[in-house]
Amino acid sequence: MWAVLVSTAFCLSLSFTTASGDEAKVSLDHPFALVDADDKNITSADFPGKWLLIYFGYTHCSDQCPTALSAMAEALDEIGPAASLVQPLFITVDPERDRGPMLRHFTAAFDKRLIGLTGTQEQITDIARALGVKYEKVLLDNDNYVVDHSSTLSVVDPSGHHAVTFTLAEHCSTRRALLWEPSTISAPTADMFRD
Repeated sequence: MWAVLVSTAFCLSLSFTTASGDEAKVSLDHPFALVDADDKNITSADFPGKWLLIYFGYTHCSDQCPTALSAMAEALDEIGPAASLVQPLFITVDPERDRGPMLRHFTAAFDKRLIGLTGTQEQITDIARALGVKYEKVLLDNDNYVVDHSSTLSVVDPSGHHAVTFTLAEHCSTRRALLWEPSTISAPTADMFRD
């Protein structure tokens, strides 16, 4: 499975560093709790045995989010049947606007496997902080606003206790995934997520 995630990371052309140059490995103290587009409570524990591939963004994002979600869907397609072991999630950083049918239609436009999640500002801040994702609401000259946010992708292991957050590179190169040799990577262990 680790080979699948490394392949997915290469598909998305991820750098394995944060802005400060350090690998962003984190331990999660508790499962996250959010709601889906149908207002159903969802926790990270609802995906037993799955690797979670998480992107934080918002539906009114004009370029960064659509590009990242498209690349995520393409990478999942490229890994074929192994994608069944990965649950892609889109967590909004704009819970004021991203709810219900809007959230459902937005995620479905990229991939039917992608689940959109929202919640209270506190819930979203909790999981974002735990994964090292930053975001900030920026008011414009009228009542409108944008949300500046990290362009990162987080991978949470099936135990739900360990994660790695990667910075998305500017240019996606899915071709690298096709050249990658899976047998060169060992199977995943929890130690891969520890310092």
